[in-house]
Amino acid sequence: MSPADRPTALEVSARTLEQLEWPQLVERVRAHARTPGGRRRFDPAPDAGLLAGDAATARTLLAETSEARVLLTAGATPPLGGVAEVAATLRRAERGGAVPAAELLDLGATLDAIDATARFGRREAERAPRLTAHAEALGHHRALARAIEATLDAEGQVRDGASPELAAARSAARRLAAEISRRLERALHDPELTAHLSDRFVTLRNDRYVLPVRADARGRVPGIVHDASASGTTLFVEPEAVVGLNNELKEAELCVERETARVLRELSARVGAEAAAIRASLAILETIDAAFARGALSRELQAVEPELCEDGVFVLPQLRHPLLAPERAVPNDVRLGQRATVWVLSGPNAGGKTVAMKAVALAALCARAGLHVTATAGARVAAVEKLLADIGDAQSLRESLSTFSAHMANLARIVEEATPASLVALDEIGEGTDPGEGAALAQAVLESLAAAGARVVATTHYNLLKEMAAVDPRFENASFEFDPDTLAPTYRLRPGVPGVSSAAAVAARMGLRRDVLERADELLAREDRRLERLLGELAASRLAVERERREAERLRAASEAERREVRQRLEELQQRRDRLLHSMRADLDESFRRAHSEVAAVIRELQRGGSARHAALARERLLALQAETRAAEAAAEAPAAPFEPLDWRRVRPGDRVRLREGGEGVVLALPDRRGRVALQVGPARLLVPAERLASGGASLPEPPRSHVRVETREAAAAEPGGSERCDLRGLRADEALARVAVALDRAALAGRGEVVFVHGLGTGRLRDVVRQHLAASPYVASFAPGDPERGGDGVTVARLDD
Repeated sequence: MSPADRPTALEVSARTLEQLEWPQLVERVRAHARTPGGRRRFDPAPDAGLLAGDAATARTLLAETSEARVLLTAGATPPLGGVAEVAATLRRAERGGAVPAAELLDLGATLDAIDATARFGRREAERAPRLTAHAEALGHHRALARAIEATLDAEGQVRDGASPELAAARSAARRLAAEISRRLERALHDPELTAHLSDRFVTLRNDRYVLPVRADARGRVPGIVHDASASGTTLFVEPEAVVGLNNELKEAELCVERETARVLRELSARVGAEAAAIRASLAILETIDAAFARGALSRELQAVEPELCEDGVFVLPQLRHPLLAPERAVPNDVRLGQRATVWVLSGPNAGGKTVAMKAVALAALCARAGLHVTATAGARVAAVEKLLADIGDAQSLRESLSTFSAHMANLARIVEEATPASLVALDEIGEGTDPGEGAALAQAVLESLAAAGARVVATTHYNLLKEMAAVDPRFENASFEFDPDTLAPTYRLRPGVPGVSSAAAVAARMGLRRDVLERADELLAREDRRLERLLGELAASRLAVERERREAERLRAASEAERREVRQRLEELQQRRDRLLHSMRADLDESFRRAHSEVAAVIRELQRGGSARHAALARERLLALQAETRAAEAAAEAPAAPFEPLDWRRVRPGDRVRLREGGEGVVLALPDRRGRVALQVGPARLLVPAERLASGGASLPEPPRSHVRVETREAAAAEPGGSERCDLRGLRADEALARVAVALDRAALAGRGEVVFVHGLGTGRLRDVVRQHLAASPYVASFAPGDPERGGDGVTVARLDD
């Protein structure tokens, strides 16, 4: 058996649980349970089973708690509202007894909840596989639930349809009761009879219909007397006329009772047959309910699932006492068992020592009960086998023990029982006797527990114990702060340093007179006064350093926020510039396309017209188009200043420089060994690589000219016909297309019949690009690969439109 699976049932006394306030915490989780059995699962007694599982079982419970919390956070709650206490019902049915209708109704609601929970588990299989496995093990009791529903109505009455005999008997009873009522109503209106009645109504006595007759007129109304009024002046008489009908009604009602009892016995027998299976389903339902109760408490306390480990280590980041509201508790980091096994807590009274000690012990209990711990992510809890504690007043009048004697008796037991798998919580160890002897005894006890390998959390005011960490690596100090300015505890834990008891400061805060405090200071032993003074100065220095650290962190956070804002603004400016350039490029390309189209149109008109006048007009239009193209280019393109690296030999702090991404800044310091320049950009101070900076006064170059060139010739000088050759080999696609456009313009102006484009074979990419361009050109009537003697597929011959 591996150490992880070794049974490690937690041993703890009821008194220790009471001192740690465990019952109060268990009551909080019990309040979230929704079934009677689920509530019974949370019994704080040490032998009730809540803490009896081994470490492996506890890990399973913790994982189920996490799954339940995930579902609760997502708004998924199991349908457990209808579960009732049915243990007695099942026992009665198993013994063959008839179960009352009301109990059968409760059982039916419980079976419906079992069925609904099974469906709920199937829906949540992906998010909660462990809880789904429990739900899949629930029994199938739907047939029995439907039988109960078909037999009983919502008031617990057996339905007429439960059996034909019952339906017939009830019908006869209703008919007879109606007939009796009609006859008696007629009698109430008979003048001869009403004179002898004390009142005019029909009532029941001994389940028989009767009339109220005056006692002095008894002989006037023949029938059977069933009762008399308290005064004796009225007799309740069953008239002879309805005696027979009342007898028949009674027989019908007895038949209804017998049939009802038979139906309930049959239904009870079905319950008895399924009692064992129902009991097993209820146990599973209680397990699911308990998991969701633990999950609800985890969400309420903002707790986390801890790792339950076997190495005796406690790591509890930002630990809080679970009975304190999260917004009121001051969280502290706790580490025990990694280097030191004895944790000595010191500090002022009411400063948080006992609360922290109890929080560690409660974390051990919670983990073993499947409850999450009130810490943050990364929590680890040792799977201890024993939890031993000495807390509070242990005085016992019955055993003739003083407070100190009772504490010593408890410590003697703890020393005997402590093992490496024990967690020991000791509050104010050694108090209650002479300080010197008490400190010595306390040191001896702690050394014995350390030798046993136990994990110990001890609170103290003894300086002797505070000094142990300096001479014994098994000991570690931790203290709670005391603000010397406000004379109040801060409840913040400082690991590694001893704390000041600050008794005088606490007394002053409680209102003790100054002369009494000064006299106490005079009586304090010199060495104790020196140590207290040193510890006080250390605490004050630590608080000052802590304030400075928090202020530095605040300033750093503010600086980071400003730096992020500046970077974001730079990125937004870069994106805005890119969008603007893209838009201008698109407008320029569109202008170029329109220019080419208009040039082609002019050439076509020139070719059709052919006169000198037309040539002159065409030349004027071409020159106008050329001017428009250049104007559009100059207006659209606004290129940024060239980015030229700085000559850092000439740069001085205070010079303005430009960033590659846009914007300007002021040099605060020249490049360091890593080539980073301290730069002030707006309110932020940045470290920028030197190669990303340029001079702030760089001049702008002349805007580049358009690649679109319009060459004009006199139409009369053009020689029509012939071909032109354009060599594109070795060019990139964009360069080739620019040359193709110029060649087509020139050939069209010259009246050429065809243009031969030489692009070579290669990969075929250049050939495809050229031919795609030719297919869209307004000059080209058709194109085809060249003849073999002209280069075959390595050339494309474009025939121009006449």
